[in-house]
Amino acid sequence: MNKNLIWFVDLVVPFGVLLKDSDRLEPFERWPAVLHRFLPLSFFAFWLFGFIPLVGGLVYMLAMVPLSIHLHRPKTTLGDPQYFARKLLLHLTVILIGFGGTWSFIGHTFLAEMVAAKIGWATSPFQTELAFYTLGSGVAGLLAIWIRGHLITAVVITKSIFWYGAAYVHIRDAFIHQNFAPYNVGAPLLGDLIFPTVLLYLLWSLRMQIERI
Repeated sequence: MNKNLIWFVDLVVPFGVLLKDSDRLEPFERWPAVLHRFLPLSFFAFWLFGFIPLVGGLVYMLAMVPLSIHLHRPKTTLGDPQYFARKLLLHLTVILIGFGGTWSFIGHTFLAEMVAAKIGWATSPFQTELAFYTLGSGVAGLLAIWIRGHLITAVVITKSIFWYGAAYVHIRDAFIHQNFAPYNVGAPLLGDLIFPTVLLYLLWSLRMQIERI
Protein backbone atom coordinates (compact mmCIF):
# COMPACT_ATOMS: atom_id res chain seq x y z
CA MET A 1 0.00 0.00 0.00
CA ASN A 2 1.29 3.46 -0.89
CA LYS A 3 2.66 5.01 2.31
CA ASN A 4 2.49 8.51 0.86
CA LEU A 5 -1.24 8.05 0.20
CA ILE A 6 -1.82 6.85 3.78
CA TRP A 7 0.19 9.79 5.14
CA PHE A 8 -1.85 12.26 3.09
CA VAL A 9 -5.21 10.74 4.04
CA ASP A 10 -4.25 10.66 7.73
CA LEU A 11 -3.29 14.32 7.48
CA VAL A 12 -6.60 15.24 5.87
CA VAL A 13 -8.75 12.86 7.97
CA PRO A 14 -6.85 12.81 11.28
CA PHE A 15 -9.65 11.29 13.34
CA GLY A 16 -9.52 8.21 11.10
CA VAL A 17 -6.39 7.13 12.98
CA LEU A 18 -8.34 7.20 16.24
CA LEU A 19 -11.55 5.62 14.99
CA LYS A 20 -9.87 2.68 13.27
CA ASP A 21 -9.20 1.31 16.78
CA SER A 22 -12.47 2.52 18.32
CA ASP A 23 -13.78 -1.01 18.92
CA ARG A 24 -10.88 -1.61 21.28
CA LEU A 25 -10.95 1.73 23.11
CA GLU A 26 -11.84 1.75 26.78
CA PRO A 27 -14.55 4.26 27.78
CA PHE A 28 -13.18 7.80 27.42
CA GLU A 29 -9.69 6.53 26.64
CA ARG A 30 -7.59 9.23 24.91
CA TRP A 31 -10.23 11.92 25.47
CA PRO A 32 -7.56 14.64 25.91
CA ALA A 33 -6.28 13.79 22.42
CA VAL A 34 -9.82 14.09 21.05
CA LEU A 35 -10.17 17.64 22.42
CA HIS A 36 -6.63 18.92 21.96
CA ARG A 37 -5.51 17.11 18.82
CA PHE A 38 -8.23 15.52 16.69
CA LEU A 39 -10.83 18.26 17.09
CA PRO A 40 -8.54 21.15 15.99
CA LEU A 41 -6.88 19.11 13.22
CA SER A 42 -10.21 17.92 11.86
CA PHE A 43 -11.59 21.46 11.89
CA PHE A 44 -8.53 22.71 9.99
CA ALA A 45 -8.76 19.93 7.38
CA PHE A 46 -12.50 20.39 6.85
CA TRP A 47 -12.02 24.17 6.68
CA LEU A 48 -9.51 23.71 3.84
CA PHE A 49 -12.01 21.61 1.87
CA GLY A 50 -14.55 24.37 2.47
CA PHE A 51 -12.64 26.46 -0.07
CA ILE A 52 -13.96 24.16 -2.82
CA PRO A 53 -17.20 25.95 -3.73
CA LEU A 54 -20.41 24.10 -2.78
CA VAL A 55 -19.01 20.56 -2.99
CA GLY A 56 -15.99 20.85 -0.67
CA GLY A 57 -17.72 19.46 2.40
CA LEU A 58 -19.37 16.71 0.35
CA VAL A 59 -16.04 15.66 -1.16
CA TYR A 60 -14.51 15.53 2.32
CA MET A 61 -17.29 13.54 3.98
CA LEU A 62 -18.29 11.27 1.13
CA ALA A 63 -14.90 10.65 -0.51
CA MET A 64 -11.99 11.32 1.87
CA VAL A 65 -13.62 9.79 4.96
CA PRO A 66 -14.59 6.53 3.16
CA LEU A 67 -11.06 6.38 1.70
CA SER A 68 -9.62 6.65 5.22
CA ILE A 69 -11.83 3.76 6.36
CA HIS A 70 -10.74 1.65 3.38
CA LEU A 71 -7.02 2.30 3.93
CA HIS A 72 -7.23 1.41 7.62
CA ARG A 73 -9.48 -1.62 7.25
CA PRO A 74 -7.96 -4.69 9.00
CA LYS A 75 -7.62 -7.78 6.82
CA THR A 76 -9.51 -9.76 9.46
CA THR A 77 -12.70 -7.83 8.62
CA LEU A 78 -12.73 -8.57 4.89
CA GLY A 79 -15.45 -11.17 5.40
CA ASP A 80 -17.63 -8.84 7.46
CA PRO A 81 -20.40 -7.40 5.22
CA GLN A 82 -21.33 -4.81 7.84
CA TYR A 83 -17.85 -3.45 8.54
CA PHE A 84 -17.71 -0.59 6.05
CA ALA A 85 -21.25 0.68 6.66
CA ARG A 86 -20.77 0.44 10.44
CA LYS A 87 -17.47 2.33 10.33
CA LEU A 88 -18.79 4.97 7.91
CA LEU A 89 -21.78 5.56 10.18
CA LEU A 90 -19.44 5.95 13.16
CA HIS A 91 -17.06 8.28 11.33
CA LEU A 92 -19.83 10.52 9.97
CA THR A 93 -21.56 10.64 13.36
CA VAL A 94 -18.36 11.72 15.09
CA ILE A 95 -17.29 14.27 12.48
CA LEU A 96 -20.64 15.69 11.33
CA ILE A 97 -22.53 15.63 14.61
CA GLY A 98 -19.71 15.52 17.15
CA PHE A 99 -17.07 17.83 15.74
CA GLY A 100 -19.64 19.69 13.61
CA GLY A 101 -21.81 20.49 16.62
CA THR A 102 -18.79 21.84 18.47
CA TRP A 103 -17.78 24.03 15.52
CA SER A 104 -21.35 25.29 15.19
CA PHE A 105 -21.41 26.22 18.88
CA ILE A 106 -18.24 28.24 18.42
CA GLY A 107 -19.64 29.96 15.33
CA HIS A 108 -23.00 30.89 16.85
CA THR A 109 -21.36 32.03 20.09
CA PHE A 110 -18.11 33.77 19.26
CA LEU A 111 -18.78 34.64 15.60
CA ALA A 112 -22.51 35.17 15.95
CA GLU A 113 -22.80 38.38 13.93
CA MET A 114 -20.71 37.06 11.04
CA VAL A 115 -22.63 33.75 10.88
CA ALA A 116 -26.01 35.49 11.07
CA ALA A 117 -25.00 37.92 8.32
CA LYS A 118 -23.97 35.06 6.01
CA ILE A 119 -27.35 33.41 6.61
CA GLY A 120 -29.06 36.72 5.88
CA TRP A 121 -30.60 37.00 9.35
CA ALA A 122 -30.19 39.31 12.31
CA THR A 123 -28.66 38.09 15.56
CA SER A 124 -31.02 37.25 18.41
CA PRO A 125 -31.08 35.31 21.71
CA PHE A 126 -32.38 32.34 19.70
CA GLN A 127 -28.95 32.06 18.11
CA THR A 128 -27.44 31.53 21.55
CA GLU A 129 -30.02 28.85 22.28
CA LEU A 130 -29.15 27.17 18.97
CA ALA A 131 -25.47 27.32 19.93
CA PHE A 132 -26.10 25.35 23.12
CA TYR A 133 -28.26 22.82 21.27
CA THR A 134 -25.46 22.18 18.78
CA LEU A 135 -22.99 21.88 21.67
CA GLY A 136 -25.20 19.28 23.33
CA SER A 137 -25.62 17.28 20.13
CA GLY A 138 -21.88 17.68 19.53
CA VAL A 139 -21.00 16.17 22.90
CA ALA A 140 -23.42 13.29 22.21
CA GLY A 141 -21.80 12.76 18.81
CA LEU A 142 -18.33 12.67 20.35
CA LEU A 143 -19.51 10.11 22.91
CA ALA A 144 -20.06 7.78 19.94
CA ILE A 145 -16.28 7.33 19.88
CA TRP A 146 -16.67 5.13 22.95
CA ILE A 147 -20.41 4.45 23.25
CA ARG A 148 -22.01 3.22 20.05
CA GLY A 149 -25.10 1.06 19.41
CA HIS A 150 -28.34 2.78 20.33
CA LEU A 151 -26.56 6.05 21.12
CA ILE A 152 -25.65 6.47 17.45
CA THR A 153 -29.20 5.59 16.41
CA ALA A 154 -30.70 8.20 18.74
CA VAL A 155 -28.18 10.92 17.86
CA VAL A 156 -28.54 10.38 14.11
CA ILE A 157 -32.35 10.42 14.18
CA THR A 158 -32.63 13.54 16.36
CA LYS A 159 -29.96 15.43 14.41
CA SER A 160 -31.51 14.40 11.09
CA ILE A 161 -34.86 15.86 12.15
CA PHE A 162 -33.06 19.10 12.96
CA TRP A 163 -31.21 19.11 9.62
CA TYR A 164 -34.36 18.50 7.56
CA GLY A 165 -36.19 21.13 9.60
CA ALA A 166 -33.37 23.61 9.04
CA ALA A 167 -33.49 22.89 5.30
CA TYR A 168 -37.23 23.61 5.27
CA VAL A 169 -36.69 26.93 7.08
CA HIS A 170 -33.92 28.01 4.69
CA ILE A 171 -35.85 27.03 1.55
CA ARG A 172 -38.97 28.76 2.83
CA ASP A 173 -36.96 31.89 3.62
CA ALA A 174 -35.51 31.87 0.11
CA PHE A 175 -38.94 31.64 -1.54
CA ILE A 176 -40.81 34.04 0.72
CA HIS A 177 -38.14 36.64 1.44
CA GLN A 178 -35.79 36.05 -1.53
CA ASN A 179 -32.98 35.34 0.93
CA PHE A 180 -30.21 33.92 -1.25
CA ALA A 181 -27.39 34.54 1.23
CA PRO A 182 -24.57 31.96 0.97
CA TYR A 183 -25.36 30.25 4.29
CA ASN A 184 -29.09 30.19 3.54
CA VAL A 185 -29.16 28.49 0.13
CA GLY A 186 -25.51 27.51 -0.39
CA ALA A 187 -23.42 24.60 0.84
CA PRO A 188 -25.05 24.43 4.31
CA LEU A 189 -28.44 23.81 2.68
CA LEU A 190 -27.00 20.96 0.60
CA GLY A 191 -25.52 19.48 3.76
CA ASP A 192 -28.86 19.79 5.58
CA LEU A 193 -30.42 17.61 2.88
CA ILE A 194 -27.65 15.18 1.92
CA PHE A 195 -25.95 14.31 5.22
CA PRO A 196 -29.05 13.19 7.16
CA THR A 197 -30.15 11.17 4.13
CA VAL A 198 -26.81 9.36 4.04
CA LEU A 199 -26.78 8.73 7.80
CA LEU A 200 -30.36 7.47 7.87
CA TYR A 201 -29.66 5.22 4.89
CA LEU A 202 -26.66 3.72 6.70
CA LEU A 203 -28.81 3.07 9.77
CA TRP A 204 -31.48 1.41 7.62
CA SER A 205 -28.90 -0.62 5.66
CA LEU A 206 -27.31 -1.98 8.84
CA ARG A 207 -30.75 -2.83 10.24
CA MET A 208 -31.64 -4.76 7.07
CA GLN A 209 -28.35 -6.68 7.18
CA ILE A 210 -28.99 -7.70 10.79
CA GLU A 211 -32.49 -8.92 9.96
CA ARG A 212 -31.18 -11.02 7.06
CA ILE A 213 -28.71 -12.86 9.32
